Amino acid sequence: MDSLLEAADRALSLIGDNWDAGQAESADVDFKETPDTTNGGVPGARKNFREMLAETAVCFANGEGGAIVVGVKNRAPTAEAAIAGVPSAYEIEELVRSIFENTAPAITVRPQVREIAGKRVFILVVPKGVGVHSTRKGVYKIRLHDRCLPLAGDQLKGLRALRENYDWTAEPSGMGLESLSLAALERGAMLLRRWGHDDLADRAEADTEAFLQATGLLRDGQITRAAILLYGRPDALRRVSPGWGVTLQTRESPGGEPTILIRHTEQHSEQPLVILLESLIAAVRVLAKVNTIRVGAVQVELVDYPPDALREVIANAFVHRDWEAPGVVEVIHTPDELVVTSPGGLLPTLRVDRLLHDASAPRNRLLAENMSRLRLAEMAGLGLDRAFREIARLGKEPPILEDGPRFRVTLPGGRGDEAFARFLNGPGFPANLSGDLDVLMVLTALRHTKSMNANALSSRLQRNVSDVDRTLRRMGEVDLVQPTKGTARNQFPSYTLTPSAVAGMRAAISYRVDRIDAEDNKLIRHLERHGRISNEDVRNYLDCDIATARNRLTRLRRKGLIDFAPDSPRRGAKVVYVRSATFPGETTVPS
Repeated sequence: MDSLLEAADRALSLIGDNWDAGQAESADVDFKETPDTTNGGVPGARKNFREMLAETAVCFANGEGGAIVVGVKNRAPTAEAAIAGVPSAYEIEELVRSIFENTAPAITVRPQVREIAGKRVFILVVPKGVGVHSTRKGVYKIRLHDRCLPLAGDQLKGLRALRENYDWTAEPSGMGLESLSLAALERGAMLLRRWGHDDLADRAEADTEAFLQATGLLRDGQITRAAILLYGRPDALRRVSPGWGVTLQTRESPGGEPTILIRHTEQHSEQPLVILLESLIAAVRVLAKVNTIRVGAVQVELVDYPPDALREVIANAFVHRDWEAPGVVEVIHTPDELVVTSPGGLLPTLRVDRLLHDASAPRNRLLAENMSRLRLAEMAGLGLDRAFREIARLGKEPPILEDGPRFRVTLPGGRGDEAFARFLNGPGFPANLSGDLDVLMVLTALRHTKSMNANALSSRLQRNVSDVDRTLRRMGEVDLVQPTKGTARNQFPSYTLTPSAVAGMRAAISYRVDRIDAEDNKLIRHLERHGRISNEDVRNYLDCDIATARNRLTRLRRKGLIDFAPDSPRRGAKVVYVRSATFPGETTVPS
């Protein structure tokens, strides 16, 4: 609550000349002006004003809470004119009571009075609701970004599920133990044993009722819908959710003719999730294109759709879908992209631009808990952070998330960038950062843009600007990035790759890099003394791997400073270079 009051005070401090309230309003602050300072002569204006306050309180309560600031104009030419103030005809206790009486369940706001430029300004702090609120007239709204939007249909149902702990999958299915598949239970036992849940695995094989009781799938003596979805027989699956299922198709290109691999009317759609997900993921993996490279003693697979990313995105489509909504999960595979869509958008309190780091809010909690225990899906972060991480390891752009009546995830295709993967897995890269999603996404961005600051990276990383800046500074400490000279003193400097990072991932960088750095000069001095240089010489000088040495030599050759030795092979680690005809006579080559 105190943070909401602080947000209101910060917004008030922004009032100045050429005032526009819309520029200062946010997800937790809204400005209002009393009708007495606008259109007080309109009949019923005060009544309408009180109803508007009730709607705004409902809007904030259904969101994350907020502060209504009363007594400020929407627009004004000067700061003085912007503070309209609250006329003496209004008392703050009266507005608190009006909101309480005009909302259901009733909302109690916390009032504060501020005196600014000799005028009263009211701040009504609205707490986050524990249920779903409406006005007494039945108006449902929710705060998204800086707007109050109507709340109805699937979103209203979703908010009720979240706030009132309604879980469709935890409801009784109306079926008995005979509705479960022994093969599915055996498969579940195998997965549980694989992940160390031996006691549960034994129960799944020997005592079905005890197993369901221990996993929460049996409640008050009745089998839940989640139990049927995970382990049910075909007829039980059709009864619990008619029309559910999956389709899988592959195309040569996104607009090409589809080849249907799985139809939702086929046997696959009559498989319980514990079996279906494995067969579906296996069917997609058959289409994968893999290139295996060696980095030192380590083998690295460059695969268009990494298995962990594939599993999380496909499992996510089932565990978080709206099971009460009609429709099937659709998977469309092409070499360029993999698109997975599922019925039901995000719950109202979630946003696609914050999913990586927001607290998990599963629509189907019981199903999610059991799928997490089986390691079929992640509980925290909706599993999407793992998909983002595996894609970023390949130097590819982040997956695209789209909310709507159907939630859509698009994974970028292609096997990724070999030079980027070599750099990431090479000896020069800090091992403790190789799995850091923020670091990986920054490096991916700097492959294509020469410099970026925390503001520019904030939306990509789904973090606030200060957090991103701390990530950049941390990367600077290990010589991955450095602030540009012209912005080094700025609050949020622009960062570029360091010379060593550029050298390590040279072929992965899409923009032209002509800079000759201090390490290049070491190689040039070697040439001045010895007249020849090889990949092994570069590795000895710079303590780097074969790929990094090759990148440096290739760049010097393209700049016309060196050329192949007459007796040298043109490819491989044994290539030898000599000074070119245009090789300079100085020991330092200007950039």
